[in-house]
Amino acid sequence: MAESSNETDAGARPLVELFVKAAVDKLKSGGCPLCHRYFLACYLLRQYGYTDLVVTTFLPENPPKEVLAFSNGRHFPLLKVHRGHDAHGQSMAGIECDSVDEIEHVLDKFDCDEMKSRRLSSAEDKAERAFEDLYQKFNLLLRSSTDETHGLLEALDKLNSYLESNGTKYMLGDELSRADCYLLPSLQHVRVAGKAYRNFDIPLNFTHIWQYLANAYHTDAFLESCPADREIIAHYETKAQRPVSKKSQLMGDDRTLSLPK
Repeated sequence: MAESSNETDAGARPLVELFVKAAVDKLKSGGCPLCHRYFLACYLLRQYGYTDLVVTTFLPENPPKEVLAFSNGRHFPLLKVHRGHDAHGQSMAGIECDSVDEIEHVLDKFDCDEMKSRRLSSAEDKAERAFEDLYQKFNLLLRSSTDETHGLLEALDKLNSYLESNGTKYMLGDELSRADCYLLPSLQHVRVAGKAYRNFDIPLNFTHIWQYLANAYHTDAFLESCPADREIIAHYETKAQRPVSKKSQLMGDDRTLSLPK
């Protein structure tokens, strides 16, 4: 990914390199939901003019030397800041993150309203509470020996009600925010892996979730960061209780971005 350019001094604007798990082609992004989360977050910081960004993909069996300099290369995502200053003028050059907590700390260094953490924003906290158990309920379904979907449907209903009451394109407003970076990968995994392993579809009556996805599917941030369906499905191969229902879903680079009529 090329660096962004705006009127901010390039010497002061941090250059962030995000390391994410590679797809089977060793070039595109793989199906790790945390990688997708922070790809989205870093992309938005770039889009909003706070950073320059390079995204590097690699597989754990062949980590690049620059990764091995500060990590064992076996987990994702990782982040390194090559240059620049934070919102308070402090140098960020040389920051290296090999854990989610450390990456979260780096995100907090930017004075970006859309990317404030729930610790600093009550609106962000309220938004994250609307889906905080969604991914957990989804994983429970995949690992279950039954097709009981009550927990997942309850979590989706809670999210749908929040979106209805908010009346905005995204979780906090009409621009993508930190909450969206956390939610969108989970929703995409529910759509793709839920369908592949349990033939589960997000119910059509959750119209506000579908409109939310429609809005997100038209953003460069999501289109750039979203992995292929096969990568998302493969992510749960050793976690799901049942095998994939259709092997054809493991072929090609297709992504589920369609919407129900």
